[in-house]
Amino acid sequence: MVKNQDGGNKSKRTARKLVTGPVDRKVRLAYEEGEIYAVVTKMLGNGMFHANDPEGKERLCVMRNKFRGRGKRDNIVTLGCWVLIGEREFESSSSKPKCDLLEVYTDVEKMKLKKTGNPIFDKLKSEHDNKIDETNTDNISFESGDTEKYKELLESIEASDHKNENKKPIETINMDGDQVDIDDI
Repeated sequence: MVKNQDGGNKSKRTARKLVTGPVDRKVRLAYEEGEIYAVVTKMLGNGMFHANDPEGKERLCVMRNKFRGRGKRDNIVTLGCWVLIGEREFESSSSKPKCDLLEVYTDVEKMKLKKTGNPIFDKLKSEHDNKIDETNTDNISFESGDTEKYKELLESIEASDHKNENKKPIETINMDGDQVDIDDI
């Protein structure tokens, strides 16, 4: 039986054999025909979602049971995440053929894929990637008016510091007629 080291009645829910440690796994690439990289655009529920491929075509994808239940822990599908999907050859006649989910990429794996230099990964963009880029503060530029305001602010702070130097520091506090020395406190 599993020993309860954390305390509480919900700490033993996951068995040790099902908990996976941090593994540096190999990134799966699209090797076969019919495997497509895509970005999740809309979650539909019931194990289905919409994804856009690099060409901009929207596809209806189905999560296999491998990515549900206990397997969900390491393969969480969210809006904006990159996935590898496989086309169903036997359903190519409908307007929106279903595709199967083959792989979910983490942020670390995304970076590894981008470093490969494949132009397909440059096309995989989503609205969520743009929001992250807008919050990036690497490209900050200051105009000349900003520096002048900054200098004025510094001068006013320095002037207020000089005024405070001329004042005599308070050594005692008068409380109800009693003199209290701050040094005694």
